[in-house]
Amino acid sequence: MRHLAGVLVLALATSGANAGETNRTGRLFDELAAMDRELFDAAFVECDQAKFRSLFTEDAEFYHDLDGAKTGDAVRTLNGCPRDRGVRRILVEGSLEVYPIKDFGAVQTGTHLFATVGEEEAGIAKFVHLWKYSDGQWRLARVLSFDHHAVKNRD
Repeated sequence: MRHLAGVLVLALATSGANAGETNRTGRLFDELAAMDRELFDAAFVECDQAKFRSLFTEDAEFYHDLDGAKTGDAVRTLNGCPRDRGVRRILVEGSLEVYPIKDFGAVQTGTHLFATVGEEEAGIAKFVHLWKYSDGQWRLARVLSFDHHAVKNRD
């Protein structure tokens, strides 16, 4: 019975995916891995307000375990340039996963580090991104950022 439950969970998790795709491989994974890079390059590397803003839905929501909730323009607006403070965002290798949401888009989960040059500790956190696919474009609709804590800086 336990094996049957595991098979059912696996079938549900991968339903809607093309043959040979998993939550860590395939076209959908590749597209959203690229969107992850685009989002964090706009925010942390290029500090491009217009690009960053364009990656969100109008009704975007952001929930952060330490900072609370934000909606709309408060989500889509960069507050400064982390790069100028020596902060880098580093996606933890192998942590990114993507799951399709029928007739909407996909959920993306992962873990990332926020390291500051010269500091002994970095911040680490988990994230959940709900991406909406509409008119041939991916837009970030909901963000959950949680389990923030310090770890040794690898830089």
